Parts: sequence; C-alpha cells; structure tokens
Amino acid sequence: MRISLTVVPLLLAAALLGGCGDNQSADQKAMNAKFEKIDYRISRLETITSQYNTGHFAAETKRYITLVSRYRDLLGPEEAKRRLNEQADELSGYCLACAGMLTDAAKQY
Repeated sequence: MRISLTVVPLLLAAALLGGCGDNQSADQKAMNAKFEKIDYRISRLETITSQYNTGHFAAETKRYITLVSRYRDLLGPEEAKRRLNEQADELSGYCLACAGMLTDAAKQY
C-alpha cells in the first residue's frame, strides 16, 4: 500500500510534466512535418545509384524551394536562407544543378 501511495503521485506528475514544453504552434508542427517528409524523400535518393536520380533530385529540389517560400513568414529570412544553404551543401555531391538552384533561391533572402 505504501508503494502505491508513492508511485501513483510520481506517475501522475510525470504524465502532467510530459505534456509541457511543446510550445510549437499548429502551423509550425505542420511545416516541420512537411519538411521532414521532403527530407526523407531526398534522403531516399541519396544512394549509390544517385547518378540515375538527377530528374528526381531536381523535382524534390523544386518542391523544397517552394516549401521554404510558402513558409517564409513563419521561418523568417535567416532560417529560410540557412535551410536552403544546408540543403544545397547536402545535395552538392549528388546533383550540382540542384545545389545551384538552392543557392540561387537562398540569395533572395
């Protein structure tokens, strides 16, 4: 009985505190989910056969640029530029044209 009197309040406190700290808005959560999805699709293209995926890299790059542009107000100019430049660095080993598109898009911010 004594154990349950100690454990129950601790479990209750842990459950209540577990929900704290998530201060993202619904828009931010939706945006992050979309970025995670496109990052996953791009990462699937980064394989040993990536030289055959140039068209797919270009399509995903355009989607990424569009997504950054769509959420430019939520991201802010510095974050938008950072994301585009990071993606350009990541793709430069797989698709130079895609890296160029991302770098050019980052210059707009």
